[in-house]
Formats: sequence, C-alpha cells, structure tokens
Amino acid sequence: MDTAHVLAICEAAMREYGVPDRIRTDNGNPFSRLGVMGLSRLSLSWVGLGIGHERIQPGKPQQNGRHERMHRTLKQDTATPSAKTLHAQQKRFDEFVRVYNHERPHEALGNETPGSVYVPSSRLLPRYTKAHQYPAHFQTRRVNDARDISWHKSRVFISEVFRGEDIALEKVKDNFYRVFFCSLEIGEFDANDMRFRPGLRP
Repeated sequence: MDTAHVLAICEAAMREYGVPDRIRTDNGNPFSRLGVMGLSRLSLSWVGLGIGHERIQPGKPQQNGRHERMHRTLKQDTATPSAKTLHAQQKRFDEFVRVYNHERPHEALGNETPGSVYVPSSRLLPRYTKAHQYPAHFQTRRVNDARDISWHKSRVFISEVFRGEDIALEKVKDNFYRVFFCSLEIGEFDANDMRFRPGLRP
C-alpha cells in the first residue's frame, strides 16, 4: 500500500474520530524513510497537523507490544483457518471488532472494555491545512523541486521530503541558524559553509 492510500485511510479515521495527539509506529514505509530525521511524506503531514510521531526502535517490536498482541489475537480469532470467501472473512473481522471493543474485558484497562473507556479526540481534522505561522523573527524559505532553498543568491540543499514545503530559520548567532518545519526542529544551517545539517533521528 503506497503513501497516498495510507494517508487517505488516516485522514478518514481522523475525520471520524478526531486528530490524535500522538501516533506510534514502526520504522517501515510509509511511516519512515532514509534521510532527514527519518521523516516521510506521511509523517510530515502529521507534523503539519500537530501530531507527535513516536517511532519504536528498529528491531524491537516489543516496544509496540499491545499492538502486536492485538494482531495475534485477531489472527487466532478470525483467520486460523481463514474463511472460504472474502464476504465470510469480513464478517469474522466485523464480529471481532465488536467483541474486542465492547464485550471482552482487558486487564490493562482494569477489566473494562475499550469501548467503555474510549473518548474521541476533541481536535477535528481541518477541511484545509493552513500554512504554518512562524514567528516574525524567523526567515521562511520554500524548498523547491530541486530540494534546495535560496540563500543570498546561492542554493542550499535541504531534502527531498520537504519539496514544496515552507521551512523557517531562526538566527542563533552570526551566520548560524536553527531550522524548523512547523514546530519541529529539523536541523541547523551554517551560512559560513552554506550547509544544512539534519537533526538527529528521534
């Protein structure tokens, strides 16, 4: 499934349930990519919505243990063995969702059901994403199709992932800047050697 499909599914879920404060994922595509801080186009869209993206450490699925445990239960209850038709299989999945969320008590929830304690997010998905408003003392630059920005008649390479996005630079001292995408600090820029240095991957 490509980024566009995953993005559409996430946006549909947020329209129905609200925008979460955080999303936790593994490091696979489309959640993470090689490059600046492991950001992908999908995770960049979450940053633009003010969502904190938490990634587990590579090769440590136990850090997402609850999710992995749910997958195991889903497989045991609905697909061991699988149904003979897609329609029948979907009915199994639908019944699993109903029982898992509204009938089966969970120890981690004090033997309550998820449906009894769930509260939707109060943050609604905006119909249109507004351009982020950076502080007035920041210098804003648009990353072009060549993946760089203009700086005093020169070009500074940034990254593919920010192509078409506005980033901002906050002066720290002469010729040295902190670089931001929305509220996320993504690196630093040294105008002495005209180099952007990405921040550390979280």
